[in-house]
Amino acid sequence: MADKKILPVHYPMITSWQWHATLFSILGDDENFLKWLYSNYIQLRCYHITEIFTGDDMVFTDIMPGSSSLKECPYIITSLMTKGQIDSYCGGDVIDFITKTIDLGGYVYGVFDEARILCDVELDYKFPHELFIYGYDKDEKVFHVGDFTFTEKYSYTTVSFDEVERGYNVIAPADDHMFKDDYKGVRGLYVIWKNTDRTYYDLDTGLIARTIHEYLDGTDTKDHFRMMRNRFDDTFFGINVYEEVYNETMARVSKGDFDIRATHIMYDHHVIMANRIKYLMDKGIIPENQELVEKYQREVVENILAARNLVIRISISGKTEDKERFRAYFDDAKKADIEVLTEVLKGLEA
Repeated sequence: MADKKILPVHYPMITSWQWHATLFSILGDDENFLKWLYSNYIQLRCYHITEIFTGDDMVFTDIMPGSSSLKECPYIITSLMTKGQIDSYCGGDVIDFITKTIDLGGYVYGVFDEARILCDVELDYKFPHELFIYGYDKDEKVFHVGDFTFTEKYSYTTVSFDEVERGYNVIAPADDHMFKDDYKGVRGLYVIWKNTDRTYYDLDTGLIARTIHEYLDGTDTKDHFRMMRNRFDDTFFGINVYEEVYNETMARVSKGDFDIRATHIMYDHHVIMANRIKYLMDKGIIPENQELVEKYQREVVENILAARNLVIRISISGKTEDKERFRAYFDDAKKADIEVLTEVLKGLEA
C-alpha cells in the first residue's frame, strides 16, 4: 500500500452544490462527459423545504438531475457502501477504508460532521455536510478534500485523518441526508469510480430541444421521474424559477437574511447554458452566431451574477433599500434568456 496517493481532479465549472462540484471535479472537461452534460443539466427547479441546519423555510433550487447526477451519469460508477459494509470490510476503521478505496482509484463522498473537523473540543451540535475525498498522505496523516466549509469558496485542501474519523463517527442515520434522500434509511459513503474509457452516451439533440422547451414553458419536468420518488406539490420549473427565487430573496433580505444559494445555482445554470450554446455551435449542431453567445453572456449570465453579488454587498453594507435593483437584474436576464433560447431552438429544430 502506498504512503501517498492523490487522484486527479479539475476545478469544477460550477460550484453551487457539493454533488455538482464533486461530479465536475472528477470528470472535468472529458469530451465524453461533455456530451452527457450538455444533453442534460438544462431544467431548473425549486421548491420549499425545511433547512436542515437551521429549521427555517428555504427555497431549494437546483439544476436537474440534481444530486441524482452522481448515480445517473454514465461516466462514473457509484457504489453506495453502508456503514455495516465499511465496518465489516475494514474492522470499523474508516481511515483504512478510505485509503484502500483511493489506492484502487476510487473517490470517496459522503456526509461528515464538519463541526468536528473544524473544532476538536466537545460540541453540543452537529454540522452534517458532504465531503469529497480524493487523496491521502500517510506521512502527513491528511486527506485531500474538496469542500465549501474550510475557506470562503469551493476549494481543494487537506484535513487530518483524526478530523475525518471524528467527523464520520458521530454521524447517525438521521444526519446522513445523502443516504436518507436516497430512501435507504441507513448511513454510509459513496465510492465513485471514473468511467470514461468508452463512449456510453452521445450528444442527444432531441433531448436538448425538448428540455429547452420545457424550461421555457415552465413544464413540470419532474413528472418524467415519478418512478424515483413521490412528488413535491409546490415545485416551480424552468423560467418560473425566476419569480420564486426573486420573491424568496427579497423576503429574506428584508429580514436581514442574506442567503445567496438560490441565486448562485441560477448563475451556475446559466454558465452551463452559455457553454452549451457555444459547444453546439462549435460542433456544427446550430449555426455559428457569436452575437447570440455574447448576448447570453452579457444579458443573462452577468445580470444573474450581478444580482447574486448585490445580495452579498447588502449583507456587508446593511443598505437593504438597494434590494430594489435586484428586480431589474432578474427582469433583464429573464427577457434575454427567453430570446436567446428561442433562437437556439430554431437552430436545433431546423
